[in-house]
Amino acid sequence: MVIPSLQYPQIPLLLLGCMSVFIFMAARSFKIPNVSMAMLAALSFLLVFSYMIFERQLFQIANRSFKGFSNNLANLFSSTAFYSYEPGAVFISLITFGLATLISIYCAEYLNLDRRQHAFYPLLILMVCGLTGMLFSANLMVLYLFCELMSISAYALVAFRRRTDTAIEAGFKYLVMGSVASIVILLGITLLFISYGSIHIADMQGSTSWPAQIGTLFFFAGFCLKSALVPMHTWLPDAHGRAPSSISAFLSGILVQGVFYVMLKITLSLGFAHVLLGTILLCLSLLNIMVGNLMGLVQNHTKRLLGYSTIAQMGYITLCMAVGLRNNSMLALQSGFFIIMAHALAKSLAFLTKGVFHYYVGASEIKDLRRASTLPIFPSLAFGISIISLSALPPFPGFTGKWIALSSFFLSSDKITILSALVFLAGSLIAFGYYFPLLLIIFSKPQKKVPDENEKKTQKRISFWMSFPIAVLVISILFISIAPQYLMDTSIEAAQFLMGMIR
Repeated sequence: MVIPSLQYPQIPLLLLGCMSVFIFMAARSFKIPNVSMAMLAALSFLLVFSYMIFERQLFQIANRSFKGFSNNLANLFSSTAFYSYEPGAVFISLITFGLATLISIYCAEYLNLDRRQHAFYPLLILMVCGLTGMLFSANLMVLYLFCELMSISAYALVAFRRRTDTAIEAGFKYLVMGSVASIVILLGITLLFISYGSIHIADMQGSTSWPAQIGTLFFFAGFCLKSALVPMHTWLPDAHGRAPSSISAFLSGILVQGVFYVMLKITLSLGFAHVLLGTILLCLSLLNIMVGNLMGLVQNHTKRLLGYSTIAQMGYITLCMAVGLRNNSMLALQSGFFIIMAHALAKSLAFLTKGVFHYYVGASEIKDLRRASTLPIFPSLAFGISIISLSALPPFPGFTGKWIALSSFFLSSDKITILSALVFLAGSLIAFGYYFPLLLIIFSKPQKKVPDENEKKTQKRISFWMSFPIAVLVISILFISIAPQYLMDTSIEAAQFLMGMIR
């Protein structure tokens, strides 16, 4: 027996859309302060987060009640615009709404020195709305429209500080590369429509015609560009490095990973052979690992370094998914979702703490991080925790995720998988070359005279609005470090869903 749909993604989408319009109109009409806009945005994300948690619990209860329920592709796809329930999309959307809530709170202080806050929060909400719509779309044209909503909002947010030449350059580069990807995706959808006569994913099964095959390849290539898979990665370090730190935290933390998951799920549903797809992704992942880590060694700008770190981390995630597809490995797929969560927490924490350093002491380049010693120790400790987790030192989640991934690799008898595991290890060792200097610099004292009593009295204190999100992320990382099995149990449904698509 198939249970009725308990998941209604259109409700969060409608709520987010209405809130973006409300905040924009209220800000323009009543001149409400930045902190009020931030709290309204945070409230909207928190409401959607709570709704998703509630619906997920209802679904699990109903799933246990109906023994005949089967969580397979046939039950999830329909002729409607959205999936009825999709555990991978729920997993990523929960991370998305959680991070968006914390980022909105963070911006209550962080955006005080910026203009046009009335445009920032609606764009942030629309970007989250676009990513959520993509995650749940079961119709290629609906997926494309939400992809454009997400992308256009992201372009504007990257170039938000339009008086800065580097921000405009990064936003323009992101716009050009993203537009090329969108055109390729749209061309792929057109070819798929020619082949199947439908844009519903449920109707696109079994065709071997050349329009269907080329359309699937175009769809795959376009999303590889948006996922920053090498060699289509060149936009990411500039975009993530020049955007406001709060936006960089979201873009690097979950947006790129969410787009990659959409590509993986839809490409499989279009009939792409999972072994071939896994092999292609495996090759691309190894390029990501090596290029991201090697380029990270020569960076002087902190956020640009973190951007290349994201490219390398995408390589680890992609490799886990590729091995899972090639070898039908549930553990490899599960490790991929584990690393997605671990990376989202650590990379968001790194960018938010970097924003604190820039906001209070003007630290942009790596050498400027020495100025952090003039601030309270908390942001420096938080930055250290994020870097240690990203560098995969025990017992932090980055280490646990990579340990699980390597365990799944070495359990395989596939020689290519074993060789990939060695590259995986080599990339992790290379990453120490740029992670450890960050730790050494952040905890070193600047070479200057000892401040007098008046300087000590006027030393700045970190705002609560910026400290609270950082504290939540630190606690989350420490919790997963102590109880990693909780995250493993949470991600198993998403891994089972992908496994069901390749069998």
